[in-house]
Amino acid sequence: MPTRFAQLVHEESEYAVVNVADDTTTVFDGPCILTGIYVNTVLTAQVLPVKDDTVTVVSLVASAAAGTSIQYPSIRFNTSLIVDPDNAATGSVTVAFRRVNADR
Repeated sequence: MPTRFAQLVHEESEYAVVNVADDTTTVFDGPCILTGIYVNTVLTAQVLPVKDDTVTVVSLVASAAAGTSIQYPSIRFNTSLIVDPDNAATGSVTVAFRRVNADR
């Protein structure tokens, strides 16, 4: 079978699974578009901020249930996409995003 090479098209996203107990996680270091977040494992009683460098852009509610899916209207992060929970937080989320510059 021939090898198939594919590039991301406008509707497709990359993803990163983030263990919230790991404290701060840089999902992508560079400009990107946040398209959604899915809660894999119930979050603890802390709000889960998602930041562009040091600025909180969106937050997930405390104690978000497993299976919660949040779609975003293509929010641009100019510097970096960071999940920055409280030090005592636990849970797991999948962050869907698209790179702005595909060569990074």
